[in-house]
Parts: sequence; structure tokens; C-alpha cells
Amino acid sequence: MTRWLPLIVLLAGLGAGCAFWEYQDTKIRSSSVYLAVDAVQKNFGYERLMINRRYRVPLERFLADRPPPDYIYEYNEATREGIRLYYLGEDRVYDFLEQNVNPNSLHLKETRALNSYEKAYFRELATRQPL
Repeated sequence: MTRWLPLIVLLAGLGAGCAFWEYQDTKIRSSSVYLAVDAVQKNFGYERLMINRRYRVPLERFLADRPPPDYIYEYNEATREGIRLYYLGEDRVYDFLEQNVNPNSLHLKETRALNSYEKAYFRELATRQPL
């Protein structure tokens, strides 16, 4: 049994690190972009939201009894990472930011109404036609 212990520890560590690698794998395509979240079609925005929920326990707790947002926006502030959840029907933005490099240090930084730029941008997005 003791000779299998290093393998068991390694596999346990890999399991815990899966959320991190999953998060990092698609991060570059989602940074500083407003992503629509479609739970029915399971689009890229929905995928990133689900990855963030698995990676960040505070976000999972926040969303546990809420529907998915209409849009998400992932950003960096210095060395910390943040995510904004946009609920257009509620005219609400929930802005989360890490307090340090630990993903579970994510906290609700601000709750506010959409600003005029965001409202105009989302209106414009709704009128876009596919190529």
C-alpha cells in the first residue's frame, strides 16, 4: 500500500488542479470581452461561466439560487482577476474581484445598475446580424 501512496497523492493533486487548467485553457479568448451566456445552446460564455463556477467557490455560492446572467465580462485589475455578471432584465451588474491570487478570495466588490455605455453596447449587440 505504501508504494502506491505517491501515485494516489499525485492523482489527487491532478484532480484538484483540473479546475485551474480548465480555467486557464480558455482564459485568453475570454479576457476583456463581453460574452453572451446561453444556457440552452451552451455557448462559449456559458462554458466560461461554468468553468468560473467550478474554479471559484464564492461565485458558485452566489449563483446557486440565481439564473445565469445574460452576459459575463472577465477582466484583470493589477494582479487580481475579476468577473462581472450582467442581468439585463434586472438592469443589474454584479462585479466580483479577487482579494489576492487565491481564486476563492473572490468577493462581491460592487452591485450597480448598468451604465450608459453598457446599455448602448448591449443594445448594439442585439441588432448585429451574423455574417
